Amino acid sequence: MSMANLAMAAKHLPLVFARLDEQQRRWVAGLLSEVLGRGGTKQVAEFAGIDPKTVRQGRIDLDRELREYPQDGRGRGTALQKRSLTSSSN
Repeated sequence: MSMANLAMAAKHLPLVFARLDEQQRRWVAGLLSEVLGRGGTKQVAEFAGIDPKTVRQGRIDLDRELREYPQDGRGRGTALQKRSLTSSSN
């Protein structure tokens, strides 16, 4: 990642993180840390103003493919299922 991209991330990361819930912040932090590579955990923690342990946990969650965190129901399948249930009850 270039220094210009790194500076942009540092500028915008707190803005984005302020709009995410705790789990989402952790996952995004983990993802960015992986993208940055060596030293990424420390850099992301500093930019985002979060604990490096949180960034590491985000990486662990991603490595486990978020299996412990079910989707929140906003996917297409769920919407179609809801529509079907509503239609059949009328």
